[in-house]
Amino acid sequence: MRVRKQKMRTNANSESAGLLEQDENFYFIAGYTDLGFPYGITWKEYEAEQRGEEKKVTAVGGKSMKELNLNKQQLQEIVDAYDMYVEGIEFFLNIETGDVIMLRTFDMDEEDEELSEIIEEGFNETYFQIPERVTDEGYANMMEFAATIEDKKLHSTLMNIISGGKRMFRRFKDALSSDSEQLEQYYQFVEEQNRKRVFDWLESIPVKLILE
Repeated sequence: MRVRKQKMRTNANSESAGLLEQDENFYFIAGYTDLGFPYGITWKEYEAEQRGEEKKVTAVGGKSMKELNLNKQQLQEIVDAYDMYVEGIEFFLNIETGDVIMLRTFDMDEEDEELSEIIEEGFNETYFQIPERVTDEGYANMMEFAATIEDKKLHSTLMNIISGGKRMFRRFKDALSSDSEQLEQYYQFVEEQNRKRVFDWLESIPVKLILE
């Protein structure tokens, strides 16, 4: 089954206010990275949601949008699926359960065929295809992270790698590998960017996101 890719944008959940952690920057803090940086929905995003709240809460045809309840583990599974590319494998989010469904599309057996039919019947109603992280986003991650490097020699090396050539992503990580802390910071940075893009995508599908 070939399913068209979803375009990504951002979501805010206004009804969860009062139950969620906040600070001066974030209306809702979904969690913290290993480095202690918060991620979630900013006040700016929340205020933008409020201005268009009535339109977003009601789906096309006047039907209410489904509530999508996600715990931290489920959210992480969506982020992991977004960051994973395996040829012949596609990932879908069941918005009724919050589960990530893996579908093998190459050399399918009977079980795969049955699952494919179930997904096709509920496609863009119950099952939404989780998009893949595209090359341009990986390139943007490298550019933005390189801009944070204070070591001039390392910064120059990273920029030369980004300018082109084969195995760019591998060479970029290899250049950072001499400093394990720097490499770990890069992985954390990529993880934060992936989470932001997943929140963007969740806002593009007809659900009201509630994080537990």
